[in-house]
Amino acid sequence: MKVMHLTTVDLSLRYLVFAQLRSIEELGGESVGVSAPGRWVPDLVEAGIRHVPLPASTRGVAPMADLRSALQLWRVLRRERPDVLHTHNPKPGLYGRVLGRLAGVPIVINTVHGLYAAPDDPLTKRLIVYLLEGIAARFSDLELVQSSEDLALMERYGMVRRGRGQLLGNGIDLSRFDPSRRDLRPRGSVREELNVSEDEIVVGIVGRLVAEKGFVELFEAAAQLGPGYTLVVVGPDDREKADALDAGIIEAARNAGIKFLGMRTDLDDLYPAMDIFVLPSHREGFPRAAMEAAAMGLPIVATDIRGCREVVDHGRNGLLVPVNDPEALAEAIRTLGSNPSTRALYGRAGRKKALAEFDERRVVFRVLEAYRQVAAEKGLTPLNQALGAGSATVELRPATIDDAPAMARLHVEGITSGFLSSLGLRFMRRLYEALVGWERAVVLVADAGAGAVGFVAGVDDTAAFYRYFARHHGVAAATAAFPALTRPSNLRRALETARYGSGDDAGVAAELLAMAVDSQWRGRGIGAQLGGELLSELGGRGVDAVKVVVGEANEPAIRAYRRMGFEPAGTQEVHSGEPSSVLVWSA
Repeated sequence: MKVMHLTTVDLSLRYLVFAQLRSIEELGGESVGVSAPGRWVPDLVEAGIRHVPLPASTRGVAPMADLRSALQLWRVLRRERPDVLHTHNPKPGLYGRVLGRLAGVPIVINTVHGLYAAPDDPLTKRLIVYLLEGIAARFSDLELVQSSEDLALMERYGMVRRGRGQLLGNGIDLSRFDPSRRDLRPRGSVREELNVSEDEIVVGIVGRLVAEKGFVELFEAAAQLGPGYTLVVVGPDDREKADALDAGIIEAARNAGIKFLGMRTDLDDLYPAMDIFVLPSHREGFPRAAMEAAAMGLPIVATDIRGCREVVDHGRNGLLVPVNDPEALAEAIRTLGSNPSTRALYGRAGRKKALAEFDERRVVFRVLEAYRQVAAEKGLTPLNQALGAGSATVELRPATIDDAPAMARLHVEGITSGFLSSLGLRFMRRLYEALVGWERAVVLVADAGAGAVGFVAGVDDTAAFYRYFARHHGVAAATAAFPALTRPSNLRRALETARYGSGDDAGVAAELLAMAVDSQWRGRGIGAQLGGELLSELGGRGVDAVKVVVGEANEPAIRAYRRMGFEPAGTQEVHSGEPSSVLVWSA
């Protein structure tokens, strides 16, 4: 088994897909990284990953160099004959998918790290980017998209074929980016190196020195902050990019007291020395540095754009500000800088979100499952066996409060037709926090070693739970759902949901409220295991009948519940004009 990852530069192989490369080696296969050569190749080789250079590959706009790079890749593909070609980054993602298919590579997969066009870019640029992306996607077997907003946009405009796009998410090494690690350098030692006092507010940013990262407006904002604040910039020059920061801008910022540390590999030591992390980007896919900062317990100020919204929940673990607005950026930094208790609160919430959503092991699982899925569809049995088809196992365990964000995500992604999903992730987190905290609920998750890949939630009395939820979580939940509740139809359905459980034709109080399994893990019987365990738990509490309410049109779910032993018991209208089937399981 030979799996080849194609990126523009070796930095991406080392820091974006390193865990994916190593996973193939751990399965006994061969990982090959293809990119422009650079300083990170020795790290790859030391990890047992073979590197094949594309000398002509560049990050900047260079049509002739891109043509030479494509020709070099064609020769590599014909010589290496990989089983899987996995492409990344805008340029190699475009020509790599096409050449991979033409060269007869059995499986061609692409990861969309972020669409290279923002909503406020000129229409011409957006049309070109979307058209090229759509054409290239026709040459791949599967598109793995890091951002849920990017995936929704790609599906809306037909850039990805139906069923050929999957949400990948993004992840980091949570064992490395862990503020409780005992081997981290002391905060005071790092701040002494930076020559900042303990009472100063250190605002940090990690990123390439290009205008797209929002450095120009960040420098303007820093000038407005006044004494007591120090801005620390971590990241290399990127002279190949057209928007690389002018040396004069950097020198002026340095003269104004902004500290430039250059490229650093000890970010896990640097983050604890910061008080606030900032990312004023104009465009992001799914920002890795922001995930790292969240995992290290830092509050975040970021721009309100696709990608950043995947990491920052406004008012929960950070603040979102408009793009290219130095005044708003400065005000948000001051707001956090003057409120240590808010910084601590946001930092704890960021760490919880990272644990639930940003584990790179989950990303690796999904990538391997994508390979397995395509191999199975194409009948590539030897490759499927080499990938360890069916070898991944899950553990069923009681859910904890830290699982609430993952359960909310699984619910919203997997139960798309339900009303509750329309109220958003913040509301759903509140709901599952309440369920986990209620002693009469049974909430179980399927853990594949990197967090929940499936869950089930049930109660012994639905009406009693909703009364508890209204008393203890009602105000916070309504606030979280407020934007969606401004629509009259949603408000009506919310009131109907609040009344739900007071009685129905089935006469059964206990209910299986929700169950969902990550798309990458379906077809393994996980749902049946979860449902069976929930029924066993409720039965052990003296419950002799459990109902489940499913939309009449959702035939796959109805069939699944029938296989678990549920039997039809009539219909019910939870929401006016929307009939649902009621099924009941009896002990």
